[in-house]
Amino acid sequence: MKNHRYLITLLLISLLTVSCASDSGQATDETKDTPTPTVIPGTPVSDMDGNTYGTVIIGNLEWMAENLKTTTYSNGEPIDYPGDNKSAWSDNTQGAYAWYDNDASIGDIYGALYNWYAVANPNGLCPAGWRVADQEDWQYLTGFVGDQMGNKLKSRRQVGSPFGGEYDTQEHPRWETFSTNYGTDAYGFGALPAGNRHASGTFVTMGANALFWSSSEVSEEAGFGWYIYHGYYGVDRGYGDKGSGFSVRCVRDAR
Repeated sequence: MKNHRYLITLLLISLLTVSCASDSGQATDETKDTPTPTVIPGTPVSDMDGNTYGTVIIGNLEWMAENLKTTTYSNGEPIDYPGDNKSAWSDNTQGAYAWYDNDASIGDIYGALYNWYAVANPNGLCPAGWRVADQEDWQYLTGFVGDQMGNKLKSRRQVGSPFGGEYDTQEHPRWETFSTNYGTDAYGFGALPAGNRHASGTFVTMGANALFWSSSEVSEEAGFGWYIYHGYYGVDRGYGDKGSGFSVRCVRDAR
């Protein structure tokens, strides 16, 4: 077991707000003109388990509007499920998924947490014609959404949400309360704080953090990730141990 597996799951590359993405993909402090937010529904898509996901079109991309929760690769092979066996989770380098706290009912509302090896598995995680979002996809999304991108991408379901009604709720799935940052879900992306599973096997931050894998690789031991925090209005780019469990969003070019 390598010591790095017990370090913090997500190492942030930059603590700057990603107000827009430049052509080089680097974070800047500039604020650019952004389109008026509009929710454009896409075409629902189903995974190999029969789960059906709503989709939204954001610019030139069509995104799943929910976290992936398939337990089967796109070729029909089952994805490994170590359950509460922390050693089996930590040692897995072929691809695995987890339900937060090993509770499938939580997974049903927040989606599964996949290690990066599942993301990269040649059997494929996403339905035919779809892909796990890579760095280019995430950079395009955040650049298109523009300033306050974290709040715009978050679901409105939050403790103390100013939208009231069904959105102001203590029941999961929902974001923890924060007085100045709350989800507006301006484009229908519906980001939810599914938390994550450390490479060591420990579950943390459900209700507070949304961590998404990118299919892009950093090194032999790390993959890129994108991070939305309940008390922060932006989106951070970082990287995590490949053995960690993050959420996954599938995407395709808009038609």
